[in-house]
Amino acid sequence: MKIPIQTILIYLSFFTFSNCYFNPIVNSILAPPETKDNNAFLGLLGMNGQTGLITGQIRNEFGVAVAGLSLNPSNPSLQSKANIPMYTTDSGGRFYIPYFAGRIVLNVVQNEVPYFTLTLNVSSPNTITAEVSNTSLGIEISNLKLISATSPTDFFELIGLYFIDGEMNEVSLDKQNYYSTLGSIVLIFNMAPANVESNNLTFIQNAIQISPSPSVGYQALGIVDNKMSFVGAEGFTMNTRYNFQVTDAIQSSTGISLTPRKVQFCYEPSIPCSF
Repeated sequence: MKIPIQTILIYLSFFTFSNCYFNPIVNSILAPPETKDNNAFLGLLGMNGQTGLITGQIRNEFGVAVAGLSLNPSNPSLQSKANIPMYTTDSGGRFYIPYFAGRIVLNVVQNEVPYFTLTLNVSSPNTITAEVSNTSLGIEISNLKLISATSPTDFFELIGLYFIDGEMNEVSLDKQNYYSTLGSIVLIFNMAPANVESNNLTFIQNAIQISPSPSVGYQALGIVDNKMSFVGAEGFTMNTRYNFQVTDAIQSSTGISLTPRKVQFCYEPSIPCSF
């Protein structure tokens, strides 16, 4: 008996799409070739091995973002395979490295002097961790994530926070023990913040959230260039660890929301806090 060609095509179509292993579209998603570093999945996101960028921010032991650091892969074969040349942190202390699944070891150099070794462990586009070695300093790597190379790379960052001590010194505020009043603080950004009325208490309360709360929060603010100053807080309690959450309520003059940042410190501790 001769089977009509239409019937053969219908059975063949059903068999192909009912079996994932014979369906090239489904199979590329469920079982991408391991040797291509999940590029099929990244391609669906518009972030394959050639266009995806790993980004993160580097801060020193005082919580200050460090610009101008050179990052260079220590493994020549990795550099060739991932096509990663030397990279430099921008004004916000942020680096951008082409996506590569696996272990990326980077020598970080400051002013031509070895600074530390940064190892990125990239298990998947959503699982990226960092290790810091070859230094005794409290280097912090934060805000790690994968972005598309076609996405804007302009991040609005808090690059430093300080207060004025009793001797009129600018003291960086983060993961330290302090014995001076914190009635005023100054935030430093990598670009100019948007203008805000100096007495806008709603904005002030949303911009900086303090835990535990002092008896009086900040009452006014001022903006000069890339700095935003907050004044008027009172009632910080001795022997207390405080968290300052600087939020995305703050925007740049170009409308970019701030990357949120949590700052910790201890106020007048009789026994120094450890972080």
